Amino acid sequence: MNNKNLEQLINQETEASELAHDVPVSDKAVRKSRTKSVIYSVRLTPEQINEIQHVANAADIPPSALVRDWVLQGLTNEKHGSDVDAILDSLVKDVNQLQRHLSQGKAS
Repeated sequence: MNNKNLEQLINQETEASELAHDVPVSDKAVRKSRTKSVIYSVRLTPEQINEIQHVANAADIPPSALVRDWVLQGLTNEKHGSDVDAILDSLVKDVNQLQRHLSQGKAS
């Protein structure tokens, strides 16, 4: 995939995200509150974008929902670093991620 195609893909994903920002995307990625959201830009390499897309495809969720979940998980860890519930929640997410990666290996 060349840079032009990658930029087109990013623009398409951004537009789709904007159009559907109030629509729940799946049972896994449902907005918990109806507060107004703000878009936050992050600079990533094309390789990182490809990796995110690959993980999101494996989890069957949009890349933006995946990244949002990672950010929120990181914030929770910062806020409650020594909290047992937060640690357990993080471990559960890590186990689920490991299961997805293992099932990908079997499917390949």
